[in-house]
Amino acid sequence: MERGHLPIMPQEIIEYLCMSSPELVVDGTSGGGGHTGLLSKAIPDGRILAFERDPAAAEKLSIRFKGTNVSVINSSYTEIPVIIEKDGLPKAGGVLFDLGLSSIQLDTPGRGFSHRTSGPLDMRFDQTQGEPASEVLRAMTEKQIADAIYRYGEEGRSRVIARAIKRNRRLLTTDDLAEAVRSVVKGNPVKPLARVFQAVRIFVNGELDHLEKLLSEMHLWTESGCRVAVLTFHSLEDRMIKLHFRDSEYFRQYDPPWMLPPASEKRANPRARSARLRLGVRL
Repeated sequence: MERGHLPIMPQEIIEYLCMSSPELVVDGTSGGGGHTGLLSKAIPDGRILAFERDPAAAEKLSIRFKGTNVSVINSSYTEIPVIIEKDGLPKAGGVLFDLGLSSIQLDTPGRGFSHRTSGPLDMRFDQTQGEPASEVLRAMTEKQIADAIYRYGEEGRSRVIARAIKRNRRLLTTDDLAEAVRSVVKGNPVKPLARVFQAVRIFVNGELDHLEKLLSEMHLWTESGCRVAVLTFHSLEDRMIKLHFRDSEYFRQYDPPWMLPPASEKRANPRARSARLRLGVRL
């Protein structure tokens, strides 16, 4: 796996997904390939479809898994049913989604995902499509920015932060956005910064729209008994997964319906601290 990237709850996820040795497993967010590699080894006679929206990450994955039972697809997980139908593949018996950013993306200044590193304010998963966050924010009204920060970041000071963002005519770098937040937030700014950067990233990439589409179509390409594991990192996506497994006519919650990383893993991997593993089964 890539240096700096540790898969979260690897043992729990592999044991859950591979118990019945499924013929096809879909890793909808392959990222650094940590979980993908473990799945490949756990079911050597099966096939892994690894989807990755980020072209740079997908290219690295293709090199790493060349000649293995892993097929890398540089596309959003919303294209899963298209690929499965086009290639004449069986329905999936196991599905994994890690909805968080990989450490590689967070630690690359040129991607603009983190307020902790200086770089261009981009935030796109696929830099060949759409507009960078700097352009998106400049085109938005103050109210639109406030609404996005409140909805996607659950930040109560969204209006005053949005006003500060619009006052910053430059807004080209992560430092510019971070400074706008710091200028109006009293006390420790770390949590507001994290919420604002999360909100902008979700908005720029249409993450919740992609997730909603995924959930509405997942029954079409999963077989009866298919196990689904989803790593969530904030309450918005976690609530969507929880309600889908609880209320869908096609899925049920597993027992237990969710798990948290053990304390030892949280100490070793800071990214695991906000993670929750949601488990579901196709009816």
